[in-house]
Amino acid sequence: MGVLLGMLSSLSVGASEYFGRRAMGFSGVLTLAILGQGTAAVVSIVLVLVVPGTFNLHDVLIGALSGVGVGVGMVAYLIGLRRSSSTVVAPVVAVLVAVLPAGYVIIAGDRPSIFVFAGVVLSTLGLGLVASGVRVVGLWKGLFWGTVSGLAFGIGMTVLVETSAASGAWPSLMQRGTACLVSVALALGGRVSIKPTTGSRLLGTLMGVSAAGATFLYILGVQADPLPAAVGGAMFPAVTVAVGRLAFNDEVRGWQFAGLSLVLVGIAGVVAG
Repeated sequence: MGVLLGMLSSLSVGASEYFGRRAMGFSGVLTLAILGQGTAAVVSIVLVLVVPGTFNLHDVLIGALSGVGVGVGMVAYLIGLRRSSSTVVAPVVAVLVAVLPAGYVIIAGDRPSIFVFAGVVLSTLGLGLVASGVRVVGLWKGLFWGTVSGLAFGIGMTVLVETSAASGAWPSLMQRGTACLVSVALALGGRVSIKPTTGSRLLGTLMGVSAAGATFLYILGVQADPLPAAVGGAMFPAVTVAVGRLAFNDEVRGWQFAGLSLVLVGIAGVVAG
């Protein structure tokens, strides 16, 4: 069940990216992030009302902490997509989202297996191949914003491991609500309009619905069966690259396919370890 929920989360991430990239043609990154995160928060409210769960201060605070990471990570991710390519940004984010939870487990006292070390090496080599195969403007910008996004997302997703299954959708609600507030604060600080344009409203709303689904499915997965769920949830680069190639005609070369394959194998090794 864990791996199924993780894979469904990855598919939801791909859907969210599709709608988000479509909407970026009409609204700025911060404006779109506010709309998406706000919609995700509303969807999470519905989930709280429908899905059985107990309000627990510990889990709620974890959800809020996760929301800070997800809020920053989403803005950085959208900036990376605008300035570079999903083929560059997504693998960087995926590696960090997989490696950071493994590092947390190590710090908590578990001894890493050979799979963890092998996974880190393979993921690093894969990123090198992905970068070497890219011929797009803004390669280094994509790597930079992918790293910022991956660190933020990685921390945000790592803390969710500490939530309890009894909390239901409460962590998801707090995560998305906090992420929305972070996006609003960034927009106000940068004096950016928080009102979405007409062309982006529906697309941004669909992006938020998909994002809420991705978070909720991931939380259910790691609560039920952490390792398989993390493996499935970390496979979203394959979905985002496919979306970029099929829907947005992103350039994907042979070396990039090889690099992406190594990244995915490396991620599986890190999480399985």
